[in-house]
Amino acid sequence: SERAVWAAFMLGRLHAIEERRAEAIASFTKARALAVSGAPDPLGLAVASYGEQARLMLSGQSGPCNWSDFNEGRDCGETIPPADFKQAIRLYAEQAARGSTNAQDSLTALAAWSLGHADISAALIDDPVAQRLLVAYALARVGDIAEGSGNGDSYYDPSAPNSGSSGYPDAARSAKVKPNSVLVTLVDALKRRGLEKIEGADRVAALAYRTGRYDLAATLANRQETALSWWVRAKLALRKGDTAAAVQAYARAAQAFPRNDASLDPSNASLLMGEQGVLTLSRGQYVEALAQFHQAASDSARQSRGGYYGDYAYANDMAYVAERVLTTDELKTYVDAHAPASPMPAPEAVAKAVQKQGGGAQSVRWVAVGLSAITVEDNLRQLLARRLVRDGRVEEALPYFPDDRDERFIQSTYDAEGHEVPAGWRMRAKAREYGQALDRGQHAWRASSRAQGWYEAAVIARRQGMEIMGYEQGPDYAVYGGSYPGGAGRGMGMYGNEDKPLPDNPQARAQADLPGPLVTDGERQRYAATEAKPYKRFHYRDIAADYVMKSADALPARSQAFAAVLCQGVNFVYYDQPRAEQLYLRYVKEGAAVPFSADFGQNCVEPDFAAAARFPYVQAWRTTRRWVAQHRALSAALLLAAVAGAGFGVAQWRRRRRAAKTVA
Repeated sequence: SERAVWAAFMLGRLHAIEERRAEAIASFTKARALAVSGAPDPLGLAVASYGEQARLMLSGQSGPCNWSDFNEGRDCGETIPPADFKQAIRLYAEQAARGSTNAQDSLTALAAWSLGHADISAALIDDPVAQRLLVAYALARVGDIAEGSGNGDSYYDPSAPNSGSSGYPDAARSAKVKPNSVLVTLVDALKRRGLEKIEGADRVAALAYRTGRYDLAATLANRQETALSWWVRAKLALRKGDTAAAVQAYARAAQAFPRNDASLDPSNASLLMGEQGVLTLSRGQYVEALAQFHQAASDSARQSRGGYYGDYAYANDMAYVAERVLTTDELKTYVDAHAPASPMPAPEAVAKAVQKQGGGAQSVRWVAVGLSAITVEDNLRQLLARRLVRDGRVEEALPYFPDDRDERFIQSTYDAEGHEVPAGWRMRAKAREYGQALDRGQHAWRASSRAQGWYEAAVIARRQGMEIMGYEQGPDYAVYGGSYPGGAGRGMGMYGNEDKPLPDNPQARAQADLPGPLVTDGERQRYAATEAKPYKRFHYRDIAADYVMKSADALPARSQAFAAVLCQGVNFVYYDQPRAEQLYLRYVKEGAAVPFSADFGQNCVEPDFAAAARFPYVQAWRTTRRWVAQHRALSAALLLAAVAGAGFGVAQWRRRRRAAKTVA
């Protein structure tokens, strides 16, 4: 019958309401058997029957216990017979294995409640499925005890220094966090039952490691050859200071990927690769460390389907090594070999998708990203491009900026009404303009042309500096669009504090930013060598101010252009009073009065370089006219003498010419 599964399921529900448990179980079992034999089940009632049957098992002396009883920590479950409790867990596990999210929620509630009752959890761990559930929940959801918190389940900020990657308090990261007694009790119960009866020794080894039972962790980890067991061995080796053994253990653990042996979920696989990168970095293998962080970031981004920003942690680790540890040439070689650009979506496809969605110009970028996601590799290429620009290798940088036709990378700006609109410039084209302007500033023949080149480079550095030369991490934080003065990479931040002022040289800052035994002197030296110059947030604004000074150097001091470029320079760094004063005082000392001097640095005009080119000749003519007007008699005498001298010279020339003809 087309409704046979439905009928059996509803009979089971009726028997359950009437508290005829045996009859209800028989009906639910029949519903599943019918579905397995091919009877139609469009509503998925066969899978739902596992959960209905499991609920029948969760009944104590005071009656049936529901989800809220377990989720809210009530004592209803204390009188449920252990055999029934274990059977309920097995049924929910079967249901969850068939894709039921409700079953997953039920298992979560049962595990959390059971671990809060030591006698119940001790009675459950002789069942393989229940034991696996409790251990898995303990590893994933039970945090340690932080000072001021009542339990270990309270969620922590994942960025906090005493918080693990899951966001829960982690005793391994801070003396202010103590191991959770729930975890200690569970490990003790498993140990008392006998190591030979432990299901999933690698997971219990990880749990033992978390609670500080390192000998037990080693014993259990050595019983299996899984990625997780090798990971535990690697961490134990690091505790003993045996880095060689740790390297080998991490390598064995990583061999399980991309063929995962199921002992780790994908997010933990990324964490494993990240930890391996830290160890590799500590051994001075910088390019290899970048490769491992690159893999962790790429894997994490694919899992989250969030592109580059799927997981900031691994992407930021990768960016730190790429930007502050590798040399530019090492990074370029790596990118050329391992970081290809993602395919650009066809403009026709983007236009069609935008039209279909009815979006405006501001939606083009997001439509394009939807057609072809921005990858970790795309952003690594841009990091390299900006680094090459900072090094003055602008032509080499251009291929690593996105194609100007690629609408995924269009920058945004805002119109007068505050609406976001696409910017009219593109990164690669603007970087090319910047390089051309620098070339004119350095090599143009005419002084006014050099001044114009420096000024144009200054304007680009100020307005598009973040995009074409900003540091991915400190001090500019291009990773966040410059919106925050920290939060990525190593460093004390740009401002220091009253108790710990910012060191005053790169080497001292490297020592302060990179403490600890896992950092080599070589890493600190590279970190110091790649520091921003100047070491200031939005450092490219100061570079723009430097170019303004170079432009002023090539201009006549009394020209309009001289005053105008210095005015623009003050506007570039108005927030930095000492630097703004330096530019303004130069104008006061050398420049001429101009109409915009009253609010210098606020309402500036564009410099007139053509007038500046004519300025020396105009000034010479004006000076001559002024002198003649003041010395009329002397001027007339000098003019007469000049005319007479010219006449005498012409006469002499003619006389010599006639003499030459006579001789001939």
